[in-house]
Amino acid sequence: MKKIFTLIAAAFVAASVNAQTITFTEAKTAGTLDGATFGTGLVLTVTDKVDGGKLSIDGNKQFFGTEADWTKYEFRLKTGGKSDSKNALKLTIPSEGKLIIAMRSSSSSSTRTVAFKQGDNEIASFEVKDDNATKGNIEGEEELKTIFNFYTIESVPAGDINITYNGGTNFYGFNLITSTGIQTLIPEEVDVPAYNLSGQRVDENYRGVVIKNGVKRIQK
Repeated sequence: MKKIFTLIAAAFVAASVNAQTITFTEAKTAGTLDGATFGTGLVLTVTDKVDGGKLSIDGNKQFFGTEADWTKYEFRLKTGGKSDSKNALKLTIPSEGKLIIAMRSSSSSSTRTVAFKQGDNEIASFEVKDDNATKGNIEGEEELKTIFNFYTIESVPAGDINITYNGGTNFYGFNLITSTGIQTLIPEEVDVPAYNLSGQRVDENYRGVVIKNGVKRIQK
C-alpha cells in the first residue's frame, strides 16, 4: 500500500521565553547622564538638563524579590527629585510582555508615585514605599537582609513608555519577559486505505474513482 504523508499542525508544542534586563554597572556623577542609554532591545533613555543635571548612578547594594527567589543589585539610578520635561526616563519596549521594576523611594519615610505612560495612556501607577520589605536569609550573607518587593506590570505594550515620579525615586533595574509560542509541523506517516465504488480495497496501481476517508476522488 502506498504511504501517504500528512502534516499535522501542533500549535504551541513549545514556547520560548525571552528576558531582557537593564541594570547599572558603574557610578556616574550628576550632570553626565543626559542622553545616556542603557540596555539592548529593552532600552532606557535618560533626559537630564535641570540645573546641570540631577540624575546620577552610585553603588548601593540591595536585594529585591523574596527570600526564596531574590536578585541582588549593586548600583542604582538616582533621580534626585520630581520628573518634568527636562528630567525624564523613557523605556523603549521591543515587544509586549511583563515588565518587572526594582525601585525605591529616596526617603524611607516618604511614598513616591511612579507612573508609566504611553502617550496620554497611563499603563500603570505605583505607590513606592519601603514598608512592603521583608527580612530574610540570603545565601552568602551572614546577617538577615532586607528584601524589597518588585513592582510588576503584567502586560506592557511595545513602544515608548515614559516614566514620571513626584519625588526622588531610585531605580535599580528593569526586566522584560516575553513569551513566544512556536508552531511546529509534525510529519506523520500513515496508511490510508482506498476502495473502489464496489467496496473492494484497491492499491495505488488502481486507476479510476476511489474512496479514501469517506471522500471520492480520482486516482490516476
